[in-house]
Amino acid sequence: MLITDRSLLEKFDSRHRVWQGIPGIARTKKGRTFISFYSGETSETYGNYAVLLKSDTDTDFGEPIVVVKKEGKFRCFDPVLWIDPLERLWFFWNVMPGEEVYASICEKPDADEIIWGEEFYVGRGIMMNKPTVLSSGEWLFPIAIWKTDIFPNFRKGGLKADEKAGSYVYKSSDNGKTFVCMGMADIRNRSFDEHMVLELRSGVLKMYVRTNYGIGVSHSYDRGKTWSTGEDSKLGGPCSRFFIRRLKSGRILLINHINFEGRNNLTALLSEDDGKTFPYSLLLDERNSVSYPDAVECENGYIYITYDRERGCFKHSLTEAYADAREVLTAKISEQDILNGKLVSKEGFLKNVICKLNKLAPELPDPYEENILDIEAFVERVIDECENPLDKVFEKYPLSCINIKFLNSAKLDELVERFYKSECKDKSILLKIIELIRSTPTAKPNPHPIIERITEYIKNNLNDELSVNDIAKKMNISVYYLSHLFKQITGISILEYRNELRLTKAKQMLIESRFSVNEIAIKCGFCNASYFAEVFSRSEKISPSQFRKLHSDH
Repeated sequence: MLITDRSLLEKFDSRHRVWQGIPGIARTKKGRTFISFYSGETSETYGNYAVLLKSDTDTDFGEPIVVVKKEGKFRCFDPVLWIDPLERLWFFWNVMPGEEVYASICEKPDADEIIWGEEFYVGRGIMMNKPTVLSSGEWLFPIAIWKTDIFPNFRKGGLKADEKAGSYVYKSSDNGKTFVCMGMADIRNRSFDEHMVLELRSGVLKMYVRTNYGIGVSHSYDRGKTWSTGEDSKLGGPCSRFFIRRLKSGRILLINHINFEGRNNLTALLSEDDGKTFPYSLLLDERNSVSYPDAVECENGYIYITYDRERGCFKHSLTEAYADAREVLTAKISEQDILNGKLVSKEGFLKNVICKLNKLAPELPDPYEENILDIEAFVERVIDECENPLDKVFEKYPLSCINIKFLNSAKLDELVERFYKSECKDKSILLKIIELIRSTPTAKPNPHPIIERITEYIKNNLNDELSVNDIAKKMNISVYYLSHLFKQITGISILEYRNELRLTKAKQMLIESRFSVNEIAIKCGFCNASYFAEVFSRSEKISPSQFRKLHSDH
């Protein structure tokens, strides 16, 4: 699975990637930085692979120095980086189907030549965060066994007979030579687990877990063997990965979304009372679709943070993917920066883009081309040619970690069972399975028809300078109730929704059309080119002209 040959690595470089995300970071004592993330195909599906970049500066990362990919119907995803107490660099990755965690160790990560040891199995499940080193010397690895409704199509049966889904910890007492599965927490409404373990000053272990309502917590009083009933931590969050760690000063660092409307306002927070309160904060990135922070504290006292922005996956065309930023970023901050609520350190920085995707190499085929094939012809082909046509269906029509929860799983199971009873020959049932998957919503379900009417009305009148009052009158609804309801259901205000639509349309026009920036501004509902440039630059950190130059041949 581990690819280090430079001639083979070329096909995984930035010119070959449509999307990227879920980053991890590690930094050596001598100042070398490693960044990992994963990509592959156009979404989270078979063919995903994990990449690793390195830099001896804060900016120049270049192309992958190692890639992890398993050939066949497998995906390698959600890599994790960690430098252990022996100063060795660990590169973890997950494999599905099978739900297994693997790793490889670089004994000398500061050497001129990076040499990796043999890959080895760590544990059963999915690991998405760094291990924790306890004061007693043991290492705890956070590995989760997901609930059966998460990615059922890739899991080949999901849970085994003797397993229970939960947020587990594996312990190593011999510096990573062997791993023992300990206890697990079963926290209400958890989502993808993505848990981290913190050792309190009292010696009690506290596990933080991603949930649909933010972050849940569970405690262990026997060093990880058993865990208390989970409860809401009250830390909030938009159901996304967070980061929490004790710093050398004794303070606790939390990176989470604060005062959020979706995955925005990514913020670093500090606690001086063992995690009871987090009174100090520094806004890292206020923009939308910034997520999945990972961090490391360095010898020089700085904290290096990485995260992604607008990954570009689960789109329907290259144009849609190109309209996303598709960035991996870093920040470099100190505790004093957080305590002051602003950058005061000499070398600190925010929103540093270390990897941004542009267009695919011109010689590469369009990866979305297959989407225009006739579905019935596709069904005919897979039934005639494939031993198990369902594998091909789930590969072609994957479900993301966002919309999987909205799938009618009972209906899908019923159809799949009927298809198998037909000895995998009934084309009409296979078409119904595809229709069910394709009809699964990709956004938050809307229990209020009025919301659908509002969003449709805004889309159809995007160029008009409509106020909330205008929309309320059109919908024959109280303006106050309308504003409250829209934000409660969607997480953003009506005007924010309209502005996001305008920016998305503008990005697509900058890529696809020959209209001038001024013409695009008017066509997208902005009063003039100057205001459009101001809004665009504030959101994207580059001008509309620079964006067009990066993404368009016009």
